[in-house]
Amino acid sequence: MSQAAPPLMSPGPLVAGDPPVPRRGPEPVGFALRDRHVALVIGLVSLAVFGLAARIRRLHSSLSGDEPHYLIINTALQKYGSLDVMRVYENRDYWSFYPGAITPHVAPGPHGLLSWHSIGGPLLWHLPYLVLGRTGAVAFIGVVSMLTVVNVFYFLRETGIAQLYAGIVAALFAIGSPIYVYATMLFIEPIAALAILFAVRVVCRPTAGRWRMAVASAGLGALPWVHPRFIIFSGLIGGLLAWRLWRQRSDWRLYLWALGPLAVLLAALEVYNLVVWHSLDFAANMSSVGASAFQVAPHTGLAGLLLDRSFGLVPNFPLLLLAVPGVLLAFGQGLRRDLQRANVAILLTIVPYLLAVSTFAEWWGGFSPPGRYLAAVTPLLALYVAVFLQRVNHLAATAGAVVLAAVSLALGVIGDLNVVLRFNWPYWSDQQGQALDRLGALVGLDPARFVPSSFLPGQTAAFGWWLAALTGLSAGLWFVAHRRPPARRPPARRPYVSDRTSQSHTSSTR
Repeated sequence: MSQAAPPLMSPGPLVAGDPPVPRRGPEPVGFALRDRHVALVIGLVSLAVFGLAARIRRLHSSLSGDEPHYLIINTALQKYGSLDVMRVYENRDYWSFYPGAITPHVAPGPHGLLSWHSIGGPLLWHLPYLVLGRTGAVAFIGVVSMLTVVNVFYFLRETGIAQLYAGIVAALFAIGSPIYVYATMLFIEPIAALAILFAVRVVCRPTAGRWRMAVASAGLGALPWVHPRFIIFSGLIGGLLAWRLWRQRSDWRLYLWALGPLAVLLAALEVYNLVVWHSLDFAANMSSVGASAFQVAPHTGLAGLLLDRSFGLVPNFPLLLLAVPGVLLAFGQGLRRDLQRANVAILLTIVPYLLAVSTFAEWWGGFSPPGRYLAAVTPLLALYVAVFLQRVNHLAATAGAVVLAAVSLALGVIGDLNVVLRFNWPYWSDQQGQALDRLGALVGLDPARFVPSSFLPGQTAAFGWWLAALTGLSAGLWFVAHRRPPARRPPARRPYVSDRTSQSHTSSTR
């Protein structure tokens, strides 16, 4: 009779609700792999992967969707010193990065036709654009995506995840989540993902200094400049920062560090909108083209955002299947205080935003790759994937997660080679021009026929069956993890202490 595979790691730091294992002797003295070492390796490898993907895409595909329109804002600033993008469209100044005719993305403003896209992203990558053109802008997004991966690792460590699992999950999210897809594209979601993740880290950390709070506040203040729909995070996470300070009875000067940059940037945006759009509406540019919330029923958008074959999160990034049982485990009984804090912060960050974007008429984000609207919050779900894998603590579970991430990577590489397949265009067609169909053809299968589509008739039952199947799968995975013998699970650990703090503490006790 075959013997069960051993646990992936011996009992060490981790998860919620498990009793500590008593030490049986002194720890061996030797080289300790510090968190900063792991973060450096993960960052460099992910940056190399993103750079290779960008090179492949540059050779085989072109800018598409909203990408060239963002660069047109940069071109208008560079060549004409203004936001008059119509001169760029009319003079075809965009041919250096988009050699073809393009329909202007403009809306009527008080001073003529203006781009309906927000200027926050182009302003942030404008200096790299001036130096290296399109390459500089793409490099900026690649670095931002790398920093997001590194912050995923530190976020997991700070919420009690063991170093091994924090490293594994951060690496899997680099290739198996929307981080990979958008790391080589000129969309603004990577900027939002980094700002949101870092701000939630600051909210959840046991201690946070003035500079961390100021950086988090500045990121939250920049989000509405990047896109008006991100204003919800400025309010929600900004409120969490204030609540944290109030709970800790902090000095009033800390409120200036935590909320000052946010308030200044929001006020500056109001001044900009008043001057340029003659409106105090934070979403003045999007409102001018009729884009707003509460245009469709929430259940319609939610079904598509999560399960649609072309744009849904789960079919295109199946690694996130493991987040659901992880949520059930993390919200179970006997949780540590640091994990409880993270649960509350993530819940209050994701749920209101998810409900809002599900009511957009174009909940799929227009002419966009899959998961665009949810790419900004997906890195937060890494915590629950890590909670599940660490609770199971078995090689088979980790190998399964690697396979799921590899499926997403394969879809991403197909999109690198052919950008039309990445955009799943035409989205209303049945299995035409979609990455999932191309992957199925390569392996001799037809997975797309089993995945529901929001753009085909008679799909209600298919969505219902999928929801039932995913519910059953999540319950089964939760049961397996929940029943894992305590001897085979890592014990609960004390709240995260940084390398520097740990070294200082060791020195002081000698």
